[in-house]
Order: sequence, then structure tokens, then C-alpha cells
Amino acid sequence: MPANDRFEFRIPFKTLLIGVCLTAVPISVAALYSILQSDRSLERTIGHHFHLIAAGTASEIRHVIQDRVVDVGKLTIAPDVVAAVETSNRSYQGMSEQAISDRISRIDGIWDTPEADPIVNRMLASPASRLLLQHKARDPSLLRITVTDEKGATVAASHKTLDYYQADEDYWQDIYAKGRGSVSVSDVKYDDVTHSYYVGVGVPILEEGTTRVIGTLDALVDLSKLFPVVSRSRIGQTGRTLLIKDDGTIIAAPDADLAMKARAIEAGAATEAINDPEGLRTGYVVTDLPGVRRTLIGFADVGLRTELPKLEWLVLVSQSTREAFAPIRVVGRLIAFVSVVSLGLVVLLIVYFTLHRREEFTEIGEIQPREPETVKQA
Repeated sequence: MPANDRFEFRIPFKTLLIGVCLTAVPISVAALYSILQSDRSLERTIGHHFHLIAAGTASEIRHVIQDRVVDVGKLTIAPDVVAAVETSNRSYQGMSEQAISDRISRIDGIWDTPEADPIVNRMLASPASRLLLQHKARDPSLLRITVTDEKGATVAASHKTLDYYQADEDYWQDIYAKGRGSVSVSDVKYDDVTHSYYVGVGVPILEEGTTRVIGTLDALVDLSKLFPVVSRSRIGQTGRTLLIKDDGTIIAAPDADLAMKARAIEAGAATEAINDPEGLRTGYVVTDLPGVRRTLIGFADVGLRTELPKLEWLVLVSQSTREAFAPIRVVGRLIAFVSVVSLGLVVLLIVYFTLHRREEFTEIGEIQPREPETVKQA
């Protein structure tokens, strides 16, 4: 065959169009479906990760609170503390309830006057009060410690209390619990003077060998060092970790604290998800927040509300989905773009074929080699 012989193939346009449709369309549709599924999988994965961060932070907070309760509880079995309570209780023997009430009322009435100084000084110099001061010196998180007898009269303290009689205070009623005795932890409060967060930890003092309540011990415990645990868990530019009350009040966050009396914008969505069985199972929710982009929120209960009802706390971990999903969505959007472009080209081919369907197309064939031209001699 001569060197210049060649085969030229011409594919019918209709055949080409069918081939493109059978390849590009399924691939593009499969790619778009895969992207949709990967978005859902990505949401589940990162949502679960946020829930784990919230649960880990909540567990750390719970253990800190429980440890503080145990530390305060140890003071209730200290021999000096028990002895001070028993001595005060014995002083009521032989007295009527009215006589006991009159004596307590008289001391309470002069408590803030110089007339009570001998009583106050004697109490603060007692072995029990010295023991409380020693514990307070060793543990700066113990702000104040107060011990009362079974009638609510102060028998030992690390400081001069505001009142001698404590039984008319809510915290004392929570600890005494009508004689049953109960461990009580107050809701977190903010002290404007010391700029510290604290809770009141109350533990009943029991008669040795029995469950009879003979007194109470209440300690104000500083929690300021606990909240950096929350603030340190910052995620990206839009992410944050929050410790909030059940009503949404922010206790600690990177950009807010209890003193600001602010409410977390994530609280409503998180609370609604917790009350929903599916939301509670997954531990996260994706929602549109007012004035904020679509947000992923992981949540976890601190887990103290059963044993300590006043500590209905939640930990939230939130971040804009645009930032949370960014590393994967860039690739996904690129694939989606290519798929859409491919489908668009197929549509253009179909339109073109439709507009030119009446024109004839040359089939594939072999071009016959041309015979060399003869040059006529002059």
C-alpha cells in the first residue's frame, strides 16, 4: 500500500451522542449522588466529633464538682468539727424549745455589735475553727466554711459569719432536709467584689455510727479555675465551647461569662434537640441561628442534675458549617462543578442534534487511494 494511503474514520453524530449519554450522564449523576451522601456522612462525622468534645468537657467539669463535694465532706468527719457540734448540742439539754429559741435569738440580735465580740472570738479560736482555717489556707478555692449545730447556730467558721443563726437560710434548709440530711450544691454565683465564680457546697454532719443529722457544714467553693477548661476548647474562627445553665444563661465561654448575664443563641436549638429522642441520641444538631450562618452544635449534659438538681448545666460546642465542612466541601464542590458542566455539555449536544437531525451525516468509510496524476509530455 502506498505510503500516503490512510484510513479516515467518521463517527455518526447520533452514535457519538448516544455514547456520550451512556457514559457522561451516569457518571455525573453518580458523582452528584455521592456528593450528597458525603455531605450527610460529613455532617454525622463532625457532629459526632463535636458531641465527643462536649461530652469530654462535661465529664471533666462533673469530676471537678464531685471532687470538691468529697473534699468538703471529709471535713464533716474531722474529730474537732464533730466535737464542736456535739458540745453545742449538749448545751441545749434540759432546755425547752422556747428557751433554746430565745437564747439563739438573743445572740443573733447582738451578733453585729461589740457585745458579741467575746462569743465571736471564742468561736474563731476554737479547735474546729482553727482546723477550718488550716484547710482554707491549704486550698485557696475554699472561700468560706461555716459549721452549725442541729438548731442552726454557728459553732465554728473560717470567718465571722453575717448571722449567728443559719437555720432560716435556704442553704441550711437544703442541707438539713427536715432532719434527713442531704448533700446540697447551690447554683453558680458571681461575686462582684472578688470577681470569682463560686458554689455553696453543703454536707450534713452525722452522729457517729448512725444517720442522725447533728449539724451542717457549708463551704463556698471558688470555681474560677474550672472555667478555663471550657474556654480553651476553641475551634477555628467561628467555633466556641460554652458552659450554660438549663435556661441558656452563659456560665463560661471564650467571649462571655456569668457576669455579663448573656444568653447563648445556641441554647434554644440545643434544648429542643435534647428533648427530641433522635437529637438526644446523635448528640448534635444543625440549625440556622438568628443573624448567624448555618451552625453545627454538639451538646452534652454535665450529668449532675440527678444528684445535684441545681446544677442543670450543659456544654455546647458550635461552629459555622461553612468553616466546619470547608476542607471536604471544596473537593465536593469541584466534583459537583465538573459533573454539572458535563451534564450541560450533554444537553448542548442533544440540542444541537435536535436542531440538525434532518441533515445527512457521512458514515465511516475507507477513502480510496487516489491514482497519481500523469504528466503529459510536451
